[in-house]
Order: sequence, then structure tokens, then C-alpha cells
Amino acid sequence: MQLNITIGKIKKIIEGECSLDDSFLVKNIASLESAQECDVAVLFDRGDRSVFGTVAAEKIKNSNAGLFLAKNEVVAGKNYFITQDPLGAYHKILAFLQSQQQNVKNLIDQTAVVSEKAIFQDGVSIEPYAVIQDGAQIGKNSFIGAHAYIGKNVTLGNNVKIYPGARVLDRCIVGDHSIIHSGAVVGSDGFGYSVTKTGLRKIPQVGIVRIGAYVEIGANSCIDRATFDQTVIGNGVKIDNFVHISHNVHVGDHTAILAQTIVAGSVKIGIGCQIGGHVAIKDNLTIGNGAKIVSKSAVMRNVEDGKVMCGVPSVPFSDWKRMSVILYKLPDIFKEFKKIKTFLEKRRKGFWGRFFG
Repeated sequence: MQLNITIGKIKKIIEGECSLDDSFLVKNIASLESAQECDVAVLFDRGDRSVFGTVAAEKIKNSNAGLFLAKNEVVAGKNYFITQDPLGAYHKILAFLQSQQQNVKNLIDQTAVVSEKAIFQDGVSIEPYAVIQDGAQIGKNSFIGAHAYIGKNVTLGNNVKIYPGARVLDRCIVGDHSIIHSGAVVGSDGFGYSVTKTGLRKIPQVGIVRIGAYVEIGANSCIDRATFDQTVIGNGVKIDNFVHISHNVHVGDHTAILAQTIVAGSVKIGIGCQIGGHVAIKDNLTIGNGAKIVSKSAVMRNVEDGKVMCGVPSVPFSDWKRMSVILYKLPDIFKEFKKIKTFLEKRRKGFWGRFFG
């Protein structure tokens, strides 16, 4: 991504100290592998437990980046812009660049189909062939990509980004600074049916989806509307690609859900949970605050606060580890069992041989 700003300008945007002169021009933000001598590479802190291992340090050592935005010096001899929160600093730089590019006037492509009854705040951008239906309300500086669909009476907050081909269906609500990637559908009908003697009869799904602020919905994910009330995605939730959230689900603030996970209807997921990829969660369960579900697990019962669950069906991680050790030892255990069985059979035959031999 192009920057074309000096170190001096960066110092006005973020707090920190730099080993380079204020006049040094930073051209781009780039990865460690692709960065050149006029580029900056960002070293993200992945969490309290994260450390720069030997592999990461080797990448930094071999990188051609002229500058590293980091929390501390990782490899001696490199140029660093040291700041307490590199990821936060990165966000501030991007926000500055976006503010420079924004136009107060709305930029609506002439091929977009926009209802006269839609309401727009300043700075809205709508790309070709997007569709905006009656009563939609689009917040300040929001972006709607090509071929995206915004249904009737939808509410999008400020600085919302709807990528090309995404769908937000009737009456759903998306909070400020949220992102919905291509192919995602927000507000599809929940899978609700009544079993009758003549077959399955559809239960109308008349609720909505309410998405909080700073949420990100991955490509091709689907979030079903509630049967009557609301399917809720809390503030700061991050949902990966190809995730299915069923009707009436409540996802607590700052929870992360990885790709190919399926959450069945009316599940309550707590605050700050981490749910791995390819997880299946049975309907009407409660996942406690801070719980972690290991990838490829099937959750069939409620999970307490802070628990780590793993397996099919899922059990506490400590139990799963013991079970796994036993499972891997089963071939050896079976061999020993056969030896004992053979020994006992020979002994039995020898015993009865005294009388009938």
C-alpha cells in the first residue's frame, strides 16, 4: 500500500522514536518478503504469549525493508520506528490516509441502482452495479462495492465497508467501522421448519441480524436472521471465511470464529471466545465467556467460562490429551492383550489335558 509520507509526518500521526531522519520518505507499507529500502514493514504483536522466534528473526534479518514499525528492536543493525502499539499505530496511519482521500460529496456510480428513498450521509462511495433498496440508511464515509446488495430499510453505520458482491438483506443493522467481505450474506432466512404429516412446513423468519461496531465478516460467510427477534453479532467480533451462523444465535463481544465453523440455532456464545476452524456447535447450547474450542471439534453440551474443549464429541482439553495418548498406544496394548490371551488359552488347555489327555 502506498504511503509517500516522511518520517516527520508519521511522527505527527503516531507517537514513537525513529532511527532515521525526519526527512526520510516512506513510500509503501509492505510485507517482510516484498518490502524494499524505501518501504516500512510492520511487526505485529500477536498477543501476550507471542515472541519473535528464530524463524521470524531470520525473516527480519533477510528483509530489504528500509524501516520496521515495531515495539522493540528485534534484529540489531536494522532501522526501527519504535512505538508501544505497532498495530494501533498502523491503524492510525491507515485512518490518516483514508481521511486524506475522502471527499465530502457522495461518489455514486451511474450504473448503481439506488432508490430515491435511500438516505445517505456525507462521503458515501457506491461502485458500479450495486443495488440500494428503499429506506436504506447509509452512514458517513461508508463504502459499497460493485454488485453489492443493500436491502430495504437496512441501516449501515459510519465507515462501514461492504465489499463487492456482499449482501445485507432487509432491515438488518450493521454497526460503525464494520466490514463485510465479498460473497457474505447477512440476513438470509433461518432454517426453520415444522414437521407435519404431509412434510416439512416452513416457519417464517421475520427477525433481523444486528451486527455491532468494529465487526469483520469473512468472504462467503452466512448469518441467518432470527425467527422473531434478532441474531446478534457483538462488538469487535471477527468471523473468518465460510462460517455459518444460524438463526437466533448471540455472539459475545470480541469473539473470534475461524473458517468453516457451523453454529446451530439459538446458541449463546460468550465474550472473548476463540472458536477454531471446522467446529460444529449443536443448537441451544451456551458457550461461556473466554472459552476456547479447538479446531475440528463437535460441541454437544454447554461449555463453562474459560474452558478449553477438544474432540468429537468435545471434552475438556486435559481429558482429550490423556485419551489421545491411550489411543496412540492401542496397537501395542492390543499386541499385549493377544499375548496374554494366547498364554491363558495354553494354560487352560494344559490344565484340562491332565484329565482328558
